[in-house]
Amino acid sequence: MSKRNALVKKLQAVEALGQARVIAVDKTGTITKNELVVRQVWTGDKMFEVSGLGYEPAGNIKFENNIINVANHPELLMVGKTVALCASARLSFSDVEKHWYISGDPTEAAMVVFAKKIGFNKEDLLVEMPVLSEMPFDYNLKYHAVMNLVSGKNLLVAIGAPESIIGLSKNIMGVGNTRALLKEEKKKLEKILTHMSEQGQRVVAIGINENAEQDVNLESISELIFVGFLGMKDVLRPEVKDAMIRAEGAGVRIVMITGDHKITALAIAREANIYHDGDELLTGNEIDALTDYELSDKLSQTTVFARVTPNHKLKIINAFKKRGEIIAMTGDGVNDAPSLVAADLGVAMGKIGTEVAKEAADIVLLDDNFGSIVSAIEEGRSIYKTIKKVILYLFAGSWSQVLTIVGSLFIGLPLPLLPAQIIWLNFVTDGFLDVSLAMEPKEEGLLLDKFEKPKKYLVDKFMFKRTFLMAIPLALGALILFSLYFRTDITKAWTIALTTLAVGHWFNAWNCRSESKSIFQLNPFSNKFLLGSTGVIIILQLLAVYAPILQKLLHTVPLGLSDWLIIIPVAFSVVVVEEARKFLARRKVNYAFSLKQA
Repeated sequence: MSKRNALVKKLQAVEALGQARVIAVDKTGTITKNELVVRQVWTGDKMFEVSGLGYEPAGNIKFENNIINVANHPELLMVGKTVALCASARLSFSDVEKHWYISGDPTEAAMVVFAKKIGFNKEDLLVEMPVLSEMPFDYNLKYHAVMNLVSGKNLLVAIGAPESIIGLSKNIMGVGNTRALLKEEKKKLEKILTHMSEQGQRVVAIGINENAEQDVNLESISELIFVGFLGMKDVLRPEVKDAMIRAEGAGVRIVMITGDHKITALAIAREANIYHDGDELLTGNEIDALTDYELSDKLSQTTVFARVTPNHKLKIINAFKKRGEIIAMTGDGVNDAPSLVAADLGVAMGKIGTEVAKEAADIVLLDDNFGSIVSAIEEGRSIYKTIKKVILYLFAGSWSQVLTIVGSLFIGLPLPLLPAQIIWLNFVTDGFLDVSLAMEPKEEGLLLDKFEKPKKYLVDKFMFKRTFLMAIPLALGALILFSLYFRTDITKAWTIALTTLAVGHWFNAWNCRSESKSIFQLNPFSNKFLLGSTGVIIILQLLAVYAPILQKLLHTVPLGLSDWLIIIPVAFSVVVVEEARKFLARRKVNYAFSLKQA
């Protein structure tokens, strides 16, 4: 994962992500670049277009496709001055990296850049217009307010969610005049808001009070003059669309949680392949009106959550968890921290993410690449499958020994394996092969099929049956050979039983490499660790049979060629049985697939 620029803080986090059924993504900074730029300004009954790239404070202002002189538009100057006074982000230029960068909220950063484009700098304004009071953005009130002393009067500026600012406004600013904000005007504003939002823009509204009371409570302001809208555009990350398709193909649902207006959220979700026809959208207010049961019922069809607060995010995450879903949450801000902690897996952005978000997360994407999340899903599934392969191998080997011993006692034969021989099988033979099996490379197509995870146990019914299907031929073969030799030479019988099981373990390690692919279809050189370990174990087993010092420890005797010609085919029976099972499994899958195609 480090090669993919993903910092894994907890190793089990990758395995958990492989089992995730739902990934809740924050819009800004996760599926978009988090480079908000003001593209449209509506004020004074006019729509202005703004050009420019990124955070560079350079660009033209157009009206009806013609570049204008901002000085001739006092309504536009009012917008520039108010956003410069209210926005708290900072814009700086790096002489080393030769580019502009921001510190602070991206939305307010976009406003700072726009203000500079039309000639307003906050530091210069504050010399003549000092701040009297300020209220940072409140997620419940949905606006940021500041009051400055301007020419002996108190200028109050509030910028925030359009529905909040419109609701607090009594009048609307025109060109050189102010008129009452009547119902017809509000309907007109709603149409303009819808038009801007449908273009995937984040829209904020501006309201002012040019003669506010000194002791006004910024949390309960009213009777504002509506100034206008700012439309900000943030482009999708280039890897997002492909990542969404891969995630969907892997059976992982992607849902988007954002504080943006529902129309903006819907436009971005459609573009990112998150929202499809037939899906539902829920807003924060709608969530508040639902009971926990009703919310849980809605989750199965909802892919977009708009105008939500941090409390709503937390409620959504917990609702998914109550449904039994394993959910991952991505985020970058301080407000995302509670949800990152509450989710089964928290993923934070490394470049734009706050330190609080990074601390709360289990995985940090150092390059902010959303595609790394899908790659982590693949890695997680590979880890899960590898764990199951190793468990299958160890269980099959252990049960083959148990069945051999129990079977021998049941039919009245002596012990077919001595304690030293059991230790040899478990610590020497298995000790090399299980570690090598854990180094098996990722299987192909891990993201092509929906991932099925047992509800409770790692060892499910299928693995349990497969374990015994491998153990029985090994145990039966070792028991039959032991029964044929023990009357004439008990030591040779022990040697043959031990060697039969050891050789069977070699074959079985290769059996466990794939659940469905034939052992003969797999490239033996793709896992060089297993290939090398098998060679080492063969040499050690030969030493166990022919080296005098090991003969004394393990109670073995030398075997002839005829003995090996019996042992190897008997041990190979475990491959024959497993290959038959795999063949039938492939036929069943192909038959089911052909039915689907028909």
